[in-house]
Amino acid sequence: MAHPTIANALTFLNRYPRTKSLWRLGGVAIMGLTGLLSRFFLYAFHNVDASGVEQFVRVLEKAKKEGRGVLTVSNHISVVDDPVMWGLLPIRKMFNPTHLRWGLGAENICFTTKLTSNFFSMGQVLATRRFGTGVYQGSVDSAILLLCPSSRDSLCEASSTDDNRFPPSNLPPQWIHIFPESLVHQAYPPHQTSMKYFHWGISRIILEVEKLPIIVPIFHQGLDDVFPEDRENWKYVPRTVVFPKWKKENRVKLNFKFGVPLSESVFAEERERWKGLVDAKHDSEESWTLRSIVAARIREAVADVRKSMGLRDEDPRFKDPYFWSNVSELTGVKIAGKYGNSSVKVVEKEG
Repeated sequence: MAHPTIANALTFLNRYPRTKSLWRLGGVAIMGLTGLLSRFFLYAFHNVDASGVEQFVRVLEKAKKEGRGVLTVSNHISVVDDPVMWGLLPIRKMFNPTHLRWGLGAENICFTTKLTSNFFSMGQVLATRRFGTGVYQGSVDSAILLLCPSSRDSLCEASSTDDNRFPPSNLPPQWIHIFPESLVHQAYPPHQTSMKYFHWGISRIILEVEKLPIIVPIFHQGLDDVFPEDRENWKYVPRTVVFPKWKKENRVKLNFKFGVPLSESVFAEERERWKGLVDAKHDSEESWTLRSIVAARIREAVADVRKSMGLRDEDPRFKDPYFWSNVSELTGVKIAGKYGNSSVKVVEKEG
């Protein structure tokens, strides 16, 4: 059960507007210091290969000038993908409030105590309920409005949510990062870089946001070796810090690649069809089809970045949701962690 105090930063900002500046300043400080720590962790203990970072920085600057949101999407292979991967950004960006990401974090992990609730709230993380709540919840509503504040008037009325989660109307378009696999996915060899299918939350954001943000796909590998999910003890202690390798060539290799922004035309047809739907609750076969198409297409964009890194081909079954709904189909496939293999199937059937 999540802690009942601060659900996320947006609730606090709306409930206590007079302390907004102080809260924002504290959040920037926490995120900036976390970024510095992440940068130190990356480069002091690992062999890091990152490409496309400067290109992505230019995307953030372009988005600010054009008044557009930025949506980044990546695979999810460890509990520290966020914030560690943002340690790649230049230090000058780490304390810039207009270039700090918002993210969606599991309520049952990030918001279980008053301390963690406050920390992740100030770190611009939106409390998200998994496994059964669905796409119509406050965190997804807030993500849409953070990307494009003018979406408030056109937001689907079927979404039952707490109005306090909505962002203040005076915020400019923000940067949102999403892990559409919805949980840490660590597959054992030979499937260790294959992604699961992408969930519909990302589809809802792309289909319902009034002005499409700049969408940047990202793929990374290596952090699953630093924080393996199959450890019984010291799960959250990085192996590379406990057993450091001082020679760079002997360190764990971490690879990150930021892809080029997707063209607006990629989702133009689906967004147009979505506007024409007469089903107000978006609970029809056509709605499901559109969401599935968008989720598959955004996954394909991330897979293209993966392919450009020279990695072996993915297992084609992994992108199919029906593959994961049948435990008997998983012969030869082993997934690490509490949500691996059969337990994942049970949880996802409920969700």
